[in-house]
Amino acid sequence: MSDTVALLPAYAEDGVVAGAQARSEPDWLLARRREAARAFDATPMPTTQLRPWKYTGVSDLVIESWAPWSPQLTIEAPALDGDAFAGSLAEAASDATHGDAVRERLGSVVTATEGRFIAANAAQWEDGVYVRLPRATTLEKPVVVTLDATGAPAGAAVYPRILIDAGAAAEASVVIRFTSNDQPLLVSSVIEMHAEQDARVRVLLDDRWGAQTKEFTTARSRVGKGADVQLSSLAIGGQVIKQTVESLIEGEGANSTIRGVALGDHDQHFDFVTLQDHIGPKSTSDVEIKAALAGASKSIYYGVTRVEVSAKGSQAEQVNRNLLLSSDAKADSDPVLEILTSDVIRCGHGATVGPVDEEALFYLQSRGLPRRAAFQLLVAGFFQSVIQDVPIDGLAEELETLVVDKLAAAEL
Repeated sequence: MSDTVALLPAYAEDGVVAGAQARSEPDWLLARRREAARAFDATPMPTTQLRPWKYTGVSDLVIESWAPWSPQLTIEAPALDGDAFAGSLAEAASDATHGDAVRERLGSVVTATEGRFIAANAAQWEDGVYVRLPRATTLEKPVVVTLDATGAPAGAAVYPRILIDAGAAAEASVVIRFTSNDQPLLVSSVIEMHAEQDARVRVLLDDRWGAQTKEFTTARSRVGKGADVQLSSLAIGGQVIKQTVESLIEGEGANSTIRGVALGDHDQHFDFVTLQDHIGPKSTSDVEIKAALAGASKSIYYGVTRVEVSAKGSQAEQVNRNLLLSSDAKADSDPVLEILTSDVIRCGHGATVGPVDEEALFYLQSRGLPRRAAFQLLVAGFFQSVIQDVPIDGLAEELETLVVDKLAAAEL
């Protein structure tokens, strides 16, 4: 039993099992829920002594005091043929067509025993999202997932679970949109992505959380031979956003791309952790995380690019850029390279933290733009390189509108 607080019935093993039974889940899933509940009870909260948690202390956050709550979930998908699927993960786990595939994939990339937030998710997720693309399936339009927690009561916790399984030579884009009200909300998300040989997967996380939402997300991909996986994140809302995005680049010639944008104001806190683990030979990766920070907001980036002995002929790039829009904003950046073989094409990293270019600001003002409008234009342009290769129609224009609206009242 946890030494911090007695588990709510929903978090205790018996409560987790009872919930699974009430939903008529298959026995294998019930067994995994039970294992996750035990892991949650046995695992302590992470401390700031762990490098990925150095700047985001959660010792005073008691997960058990947040009551699990089911948000409204909608999934919009183009027409699907054959065994392709885009819908409820819970339904897929229980049906004859997809149950075996879900059983094989679910929890195979992100295991329930890795940490307390992940264990809570593995025990508590309900509907979930499953996207399955059989071999050579191409979706011309994105699958759009909306998780709407605007009706959540204060003190609620939501546990999004998303599983994307792309067969050989399959292609798809998935947009995941999160919204909530301004009540205190805890979010622990897990996203697993499997890309088999020559698959191409694009995922966009679009965070529109309310002012008191605390989000802790783990997203991890397994990238096969010649496959290409890109995950992009727009972190606009929320009080605390901590996203850990990792890629296991296992196949020869595989590629992983991570893009992230954070726009902060007031006391918003963004913490990005990335891992690009090159395992296959001639694999490539590219990480670009950008933050523009107003008010007393803060951004942290800790990224590791690892090139294993087996990953000969690989190349990787890792970049973190931070714009400080006010004197109280702060950013910390720590890009790391772990190169375990001398046979690499190129591996580099870079980080910058600084204010807006005063010459560029002066130039725009000299052309008649008010100072705040000049800030808005520069920040919108600063973010464009991150999203320009995300294949979502209208995304650039939507991001520009978000930047303009948020900076209109920001503390600059």
